[in-house]
Amino acid sequence: MKHADTPLAAADVVSGMDRRRPHRRWPSNRLLAGTVVLLLAGGGAVFLLGQGTRSLRLDREKLTIGTVTQGVFHDAIPVRGEVAALDSVVLDTTEAGRVEEILVEAGETVTAGQPLVRLSNTDLQLETIARETQIIEQINNQRNVQLQFEQARTSDAHAVADAEYNITNLSRQIRRQSPLTAHGFTAQETFDNLTDQLDYQKRLRDVALDGQKRDAALYGEVAGQATEIAAHLADNLAIAKKLLDGLTVRAPVAGQLTALDVRLGEQKARGERLGRIDRPTGFKVVAEVDEFYLSRVHAGQAVSLTRNGRKIPLTITKVFPQVKNGRFEIWLGFAEGAAPQDLRPGEALQGSLQLGDDQPALVLPIGPFMETTGGRWAFVLDADGTTAQRRPISTGRRNGTEIEVLGGLKPGDKIILSDYADLDRIDQIRITR
Repeated sequence: MKHADTPLAAADVVSGMDRRRPHRRWPSNRLLAGTVVLLLAGGGAVFLLGQGTRSLRLDREKLTIGTVTQGVFHDAIPVRGEVAALDSVVLDTTEAGRVEEILVEAGETVTAGQPLVRLSNTDLQLETIARETQIIEQINNQRNVQLQFEQARTSDAHAVADAEYNITNLSRQIRRQSPLTAHGFTAQETFDNLTDQLDYQKRLRDVALDGQKRDAALYGEVAGQATEIAAHLADNLAIAKKLLDGLTVRAPVAGQLTALDVRLGEQKARGERLGRIDRPTGFKVVAEVDEFYLSRVHAGQAVSLTRNGRKIPLTITKVFPQVKNGRFEIWLGFAEGAAPQDLRPGEALQGSLQLGDDQPALVLPIGPFMETTGGRWAFVLDADGTTAQRRPISTGRRNGTEIEVLGGLKPGDKIILSDYADLDRIDQIRITR
């Protein structure tokens, strides 16, 4: 008996015809009772019998046949998973560039901030240098403006001090000359010149004080703007340097560099994936399950995997319902202290996921026919084993090897388990030896 995934093959093969032809619809007014019309379908002989029954002749040696038995349905499915780090961080480029230097190799342990790969980007380097030069010029201009204001403040202070000094000196001279001028010992013109100079110095002092106030107010406003502009320019300069520093790819966290996809001279785009760092926080197992079981798999279910003959208990921690290629992904977590010390990422583990309790039931070996019928019908062999009739059936749960039969079959029934592709319009299979 062949394995359950053996495809159907026909007994009657016509020379030169090595591919399937689609079945044709035949108008009912052309079907006569007892008339046999030979068609070639998948290399087999298709007959139209009385009452419109469509029959196909196939070689028994090319078929896989299973028997319905009364037994125990084991409500568990096989699981195969791959060990992965519990916490991983991917490495992506922040800037495009050419690989100039590879500083580490995959498998090494790295520390946070450690340089891993150096890239070069001439355009970015020149652009960054030009930006730095421009920013430095702007910072220098701001400093020059501040220096000019400081010089103006100093000049105003000197002007006020000079005027105050002259006012004090002239006031003293006038006090001395006033009685002398009154008694005629000093010319009146000399005394008048002193009073005129005193008035002039007072006006100079007032002008200097007014200028000092205006400059102080303006300086306060400009100084605030200058501080803000200087901070903004400093931020721009830091960004420019950060862009240039982005050409050195560094480890974002400490851990094991488990993947590094770079080659010297290779051009890398911005945001391109370079590798992965696994943090030493533990392991999980990533597995895929057939979409048929999506509604029955949930977080918290127990899974048993085997490694070196030892069973390891795990629990489903996450279920990702997105289906890809007929399967969905689950994450399994180790029970406390159950993870082997020598476990390594990438290691494959196999075991089973218990979906429910084992129960007595009619069971049938699983086969490719389920892909076509969905467990709604099957070809059941007659007692003599020469003919298989299409029959509606009802099926329930599945595991990796068996199907639970709910109706349409009884113990001892034999059905064809092979692939039913292109047989959805066939009613009967005539089995030849």
